[in-house]
Amino acid sequence: MTTKVPDNTPDDNAPDDNTPESPSRLLSMVRAIAISPADAADIASKYGHQARRDHPKESEADRQDRVAKKIVKRYAALSATVGGASGLAGVVPGIGTAIAIGGAVADAAISIKFQVDMVMCLAATYGYDLNGADAQNLAMLIAISGSLEKAGVAAGGQFATKAGVRLLRTYLRGAVLQLLKELFKKFGIIFTRKALEKAIPFGIGVALGAGLNYGLTLYVGNQAIQWFRLDREDGGPAVTLGGG
Repeated sequence: MTTKVPDNTPDDNAPDDNTPESPSRLLSMVRAIAISPADAADIASKYGHQARRDHPKESEADRQDRVAKKIVKRYAALSATVGGASGLAGVVPGIGTAIAIGGAVADAAISIKFQVDMVMCLAATYGYDLNGADAQNLAMLIAISGSLEKAGVAAGGQFATKAGVRLLRTYLRGAVLQLLKELFKKFGIIFTRKALEKAIPFGIGVALGAGLNYGLTLYVGNQAIQWFRLDREDGGPAVTLGGG
């Protein structure tokens, strides 16, 4: 990854806060409707307990990977129903809030929400303390980078590589908010121009079909799993999954 963290120089051509291209507004919306750390940890823990019960002799690493695949499958299936988002308001946290607010920014935010929620659950599975800002920012970085990558837009290079693992760690120690705004700006511009109508879902306002939504989430999820595996090999967080 070679994404360059943007400086604070004002951009005369930057979109205003009334468009989904506004990185600050879009990022704030995603944060508002994303899954809570407690809920993400709870999902990972429940899958962990189930895996421990069903495969008691499995190694901790294999168990983590098994749970991670189940989480990706869960969110891919949920994202495939995004066209009926109004019916998900009572099932998926944050959907009701986005529907109530409405507009293009809400549409853009909901199209990335499933990926962020999924990566939060994966972070919990692989031992991250979700109450820390780093884990939440990491989930955002992986989700938005994977979505852009799937859409064919440069997000700084392949993040699911050993070099990508180390670089994301570097970003977390630096101006991570600036980087997130830059990536969300790219996503917002793409969303507004609808340049990716055959590659990425557009939330509750423009449903593109279950297959496309499913494919995007599956791609991001598999890339995220690869990132966390590489991070684990490189000495990343490690805790007992599903309790002792």
